Amino acid sequence: MHQLVTAALDAQDYRRAKQLIKQWRKAAPKDPWMLLSIGRLQEGTLQWDAAEKTYLTFLKRVNNPKLMGQARAGLKRVQQAREAHRQEALDEANAVLGSDEPGLLALMPPDNAQQAAMELAKILRIDPYMARLQLPKQGLRLQRTGPIGEMQYYGEALQAVGIPALWSTVEALKTVQVFQVKHFQAVSPQPVVTCQSPTGQMGSIQFDWSEVTQIVRAQLPMFEQITEKGPWGKKQSKEQVLDYVQILDLHIHGRKIILRSCDRTYEFRNSVSLVPNETNLTSTRIRWNGLLQTINRSTQCPTLEDFTNFGQGALDMISLLPYLPTYLDLNRRKPSDWDTAFQIYTTLRFYQTLEV
Repeated sequence: MHQLVTAALDAQDYRRAKQLIKQWRKAAPKDPWMLLSIGRLQEGTLQWDAAEKTYLTFLKRVNNPKLMGQARAGLKRVQQAREAHRQEALDEANAVLGSDEPGLLALMPPDNAQQAAMELAKILRIDPYMARLQLPKQGLRLQRTGPIGEMQYYGEALQAVGIPALWSTVEALKTVQVFQVKHFQAVSPQPVVTCQSPTGQMGSIQFDWSEVTQIVRAQLPMFEQITEKGPWGKKQSKEQVLDYVQILDLHIHGRKIILRSCDRTYEFRNSVSLVPNETNLTSTRIRWNGLLQTINRSTQCPTLEDFTNFGQGALDMISLLPYLPTYLDLNRRKPSDWDTAFQIYTTLRFYQTLEV
């Protein structure tokens, strides 16, 4: 039977080889040559993961040097074939017109983290331990940046094994128009906001609360330079977080716009009253909380508040991306990558909901 199966495999007659192995399994289920032939059949039919598993199982069960040598050779062929196929698919993805545009890839929590880590390690060719660290437990995580063809290739491969992934070009994220809200002129029955357009023009927008599809809330750190004593009493400058800016984005998918409010730039004096018995002595925090409560009472859409983890993981990659406008006038001493990270996060979330 071994010779018949080998002849069929050498002739690439995999249908006959499968039939013969089925008969062989019934007649001699413990024959080591049969397991080796199953590996060759899986290898020939491009079932590389299955073939790799079969060869590894064979090496654990058999001590015959000759047979072990054949299993190791088969294992090496499988790994080389899988890598060649991967590189070919990646080259095809990069050959598509426009595939070299700057893009990014983000991951969401998988259902089975342990299995997902193993699949992620295979696809990205990284250590399984590192793969576990790169899988988000909640929210969204920026995984990598690069040409969009490559990002799409990895994204589709991850989705195929059950790992939720998002990818986009930077230019696509720029197409979402962000209007900076100066204040609400009215909140009911229809809200009206005075706002600044992406091009800097002032105007007003009237909308229905039912048009708001989701809300994104975030805190962005504000930094200041402080001086402290270092080694040997020498003074040294250090950047430290002294405060946080509150940001609230209203996503309106029907108009493909985001209405952005910020507690630092919101014009409370010109705004419709947000808290009872409001006076000039009412603090900004109380008024801002009044705005949040008003919005929460007006719409039942989901609110996303998991930006901080995304931002911390994205900071090392921001410098690899082209310029992205942030639509935030925070009067910082110098630009902060936290602002760019938030713009990426909110627009990715916008497109994620748009595709659902």
